[in-house]
Amino acid sequence: MRKTSKRRAPCSASIGLSRLVYEQQLKMFMSRTHKVEDRILSIHESHGLIVGGKARAKTEFGAKIHLSRVDGFAFLDRLSRNAFNEGSHLKDYVEEYRNRFGFYPAKVLANQLYCTRENRRWLKLKEKNIKLAAKPLGRPSAKAVENHVRPGERNPIEGKFGQAKNAYGMNRTRTRLRNTSQSWIASILLVLNLVKLARIDIAIRFAAYQQY
Repeated sequence: MRKTSKRRAPCSASIGLSRLVYEQQLKMFMSRTHKVEDRILSIHESHGLIVGGKARAKTEFGAKIHLSRVDGFAFLDRLSRNAFNEGSHLKDYVEEYRNRFGFYPAKVLANQLYCTRENRRWLKLKEKNIKLAAKPLGRPSAKAVENHVRPGERNPIEGKFGQAKNAYGMNRTRTRLRNTSQSWIASILLVLNLVKLARIDIAIRFAAYQQY
């Protein structure tokens, strides 16, 4: 006897999201415009464009992540499907560092986006006393120039993003659901750290071999 497979019941969330996409498209058609507030571009996830302001792509679609690099290892601080200002979360990233390692970092290397007056004051508190390697506000003194982020100092963290995208396909995630997409990204970061550990192990073994 031939068995027939049962059809899946339609997901109410997907139906509601499809209806919202239709309403947005209809609104743009009727108003003869190409813009709508909180525009949805995927029926699998209810998030829209992220305005990045980059030369090659002014807008991006997908997850936005924040990484911290400590001794060559990448740590995922934040993952969101919506745009967020990284600078406004610097305190959270530093506190997360303390939760991981049990103490505050001695130095934070960041670009100008993180260097607001509020963040500078918070890092200089007595119990933290964290050195911020960034361009000082106002006219810099000769001593303050030493704390500048020199050209090339941020290359390692940018290189992590490039390695994750070009070598392991972080910019080509094939998953559709939110949970599976997050797992995909986290797995890629795990592989990056495993590769780093493998290189350290090889270097230690090679150094030990040379001593004999």
